[in-house]
Amino acid sequence: MKRREAFNIDTQEIIEFYTTAPLTFIDVITEKISSETVVRNYKTMTNAAGLIFPIKGVADVQIEGENYRLEKGQIVHVGPNLPIHRIIASDTKFEYAVIHFQLAEGDNAKFPLYNRHFTLQVGEQIKLMNMLQQLIQNYLMRSHLSFLQSKALFLNILEEMLLTIKMMDYQYKKENITLIMEYIQENYTKNMTVMDIAKHFNMERRKLAYLFEKKMGVSPNVYLTDLRIQKSKILLRTSHLSVKEIAEKVGYTDYFYFSRVFKKITGLSPSLFRKYMN
Repeated sequence: MKRREAFNIDTQEIIEFYTTAPLTFIDVITEKISSETVVRNYKTMTNAAGLIFPIKGVADVQIEGENYRLEKGQIVHVGPNLPIHRIIASDTKFEYAVIHFQLAEGDNAKFPLYNRHFTLQVGEQIKLMNMLQQLIQNYLMRSHLSFLQSKALFLNILEEMLLTIKMMDYQYKKENITLIMEYIQENYTKNMTVMDIAKHFNMERRKLAYLFEKKMGVSPNVYLTDLRIQKSKILLRTSHLSVKEIAEKVGYTDYFYFSRVFKKITGLSPSLFRKYMN
């Protein structure tokens, strides 16, 4: 079953939700499911959301018609009163825990993520899983003190979870900029814009520009333009192609615009550059 997120939610939006929403710990439950187990047509708690932590094995779950793969390394947030049509364990045994937490009814409109469902990538985080096991053990003690400790552990788990998500998101963005650079280098000959690049990587244009400039020191538009001009210089020196043909080969459909850009960057028109370089 294909893993997917029901909503395209920005990491910063998730972090802001968990750090600013007044969430209250309710309980934590654990369950083991065999490969023969099929649970159909039930709903999440009516008055609490949950974080599903896979502990052992792999399973598939369908929430509001959206499919999720439950496995170590990711957590699924599920809002209250949502239909879960099935949980099918694909391993011999699947073990998971759910931390239930509550948001005051009056705050629901302020924090819409509380009522939705989405995945949180945390990787093989040993510290986080150890904290989860400690929470489970504390909650099972059923004393006032242990419940107080459980509430504190819940907040600690949220903090560790968010730190991990932020770190992984940062690493992903670093790697993504490398992929974007490779994509530009492979496709600069096409008549593409920064908007086209952003669409290809399913990113908002301003966000792509911000991340690219933060890592590269120049905007993606400057990087793309410089690459095209450098490639056109090589063609002007080494080929007998016309200036118009060279413009098309480096991604410019407008020959006059190419000439203006070339002169602005080099100080010479393409024709004069060719004359002096040869």
